[in-house]
Amino acid sequence: MVLLGAVAAARAAEPDLLGPAFNLVAENDMVVRTDRHYTHGTKFTLFGSEVALARTEPGFHFPVWLAEHTPDLWSKPFATRIGVNLGQNIYTPTDITVTTLQTQDRPYAGLLYTSLLLQKRGTTDGGTPVLDNWRIDLGVIGQASQAEEAQNTVHRVRNLGTANGWAHQLKTEPALALRFQRTWRWAQGGGPDGWGWDFLPAAALSLGNIGTYAAFGGQVRAGWRLPGDFGVQIIDSTGAPSMGRTRAEDTRRGIFAFAGGEGRAMAYNAFLDGNLWRASHHVSKFPLVMDTKFGVVYSGRRFDVSLAQIFRTKEFVGQQEIDAYGALSLSVKWDHPGARK
Repeated sequence: MVLLGAVAAARAAEPDLLGPAFNLVAENDMVVRTDRHYTHGTKFTLFGSEVALARTEPGFHFPVWLAEHTPDLWSKPFATRIGVNLGQNIYTPTDITVTTLQTQDRPYAGLLYTSLLLQKRGTTDGGTPVLDNWRIDLGVIGQASQAEEAQNTVHRVRNLGTANGWAHQLKTEPALALRFQRTWRWAQGGGPDGWGWDFLPAAALSLGNIGTYAAFGGQVRAGWRLPGDFGVQIIDSTGAPSMGRTRAEDTRRGIFAFAGGEGRAMAYNAFLDGNLWRASHHVSKFPLVMDTKFGVVYSGRRFDVSLAQIFRTKEFVGQQEIDAYGALSLSVKWDHPGARK
């Protein structure tokens, strides 16, 4: 009996871990009937299962080793997992019918990249849930990104006419960024099986030629059966979505709305400042940029679906209007292989 009690106590103390998850995000400005600036993005994200940091099994565990070699930054992480991204972004000036260089508008540019992701889930000293996202992006800017081919193929299929200025796109160069984002979850009001709301503030830092900036923002969610995750992430988010369900949540289904924003202090943005290593077309960027977003999410046992609308303040001198685009996200989630039925 003593032994059984000890086993039961040990199991009760185990963290509730997330299983593998897959996410697809597609973003486009056609929802506001424009075809300019950040005009399209696609990103796939795949995460493995979480691993408890207080593991007792022998052997080498790469997620644990990686988590132990990144700073905790005044948090108490109890679980970690690794993942990968694959994505492409496309940027154009406002008038894509012009064949000559448009010096007063942003450059044609494409980004094709992959990322290694590390998530660490835990709490603050005061018990507030936190999620840390460490991410390194590796890719290519320029012709090798295949942005021209991707955009014009879609335009031909939809009979929209091709973009004619890709001869002036940014030069080909490696793309690199090291990124970090921390998100807190401050839950308020309601219970897990009823109506409620919460607040998810976040702070981020990015270093690299893809983007060098500091950011701070957050989102408010309200609805029925809010999941215990850390909110909707768009393609341009510094972090990654915290997809998955713990055993305590695996039968819950809910729906909620969200609204939020993020401000960025921009030091370098290749898609406005031009190539880092070679002379290229560029414009004078604004040092401060603000995004606002709102949308709705269906949160299911195996699938999450979200629709979002994003608005971005003017990014460069001479820009005539703010930009807007829509985002559709689909997540698929699996049980943790160690979950007990």
